[in-house]
Amino acid sequence: MSDQPGPPPGMPERRKYQRVRVYMPRQLFNPLNESTIDCKVLDLSAGGAAVQVDGGFPLGDKFVLYVTGFGRFEGRVVLHENGVLRLAFTIGETKQNRLKDMLALFVAEGITGITEQRRHKREPAIGTGFIVRADGHHVKCEVLDVSLDGVSLRTKSRPAVGEIVNLGRSWGKVVRHHEDGVAIQFVQVVQESKAA
Repeated sequence: MSDQPGPPPGMPERRKYQRVRVYMPRQLFNPLNESTIDCKVLDLSAGGAAVQVDGGFPLGDKFVLYVTGFGRFEGRVVLHENGVLRLAFTIGETKQNRLKDMLALFVAEGITGITEQRRHKREPAIGTGFIVRADGHHVKCEVLDVSLDGVSLRTKSRPAVGEIVNLGRSWGKVVRHHEDGVAIQFVQVVQESKAA
């Protein structure tokens, strides 16, 4: 049985990716004003998602959707009517293929299969310290959890999404804000002196 009804009689099927119903509460992040909006993900595909959300959102607006177990996906608004916002993802082919695999696993095993498939397990890690922003400003933080990919920090000051920060011996990019602070993905930084 299909997850979604097909197009009306006489209309061709235009969907490139299969949609899977997930129906789970999640969040949208608006990078323009750095605000977080609660929503419910109704369906998910490698090409986009439908979310139930309050408020009005113009076509073309960009958001980042966070879906538990699946990850974060940049997208733009392509339709908003009757309280349902449809996002078209602007993600690369590798991430699309990974999402297709995860959706197939979700259909077969549910959310447990997805969380077990995470590339790098996150471990709780209680510790305090600071990060250094690009302007040299030190920001106090508390480590909430850490993995080989990145770290989640509790902090009052939230560097902008996309900002590169120093974490002692490591560098990271702020990839999202959450209600306690920021999530940072580890990156490699090429020093200018070495590049010369």
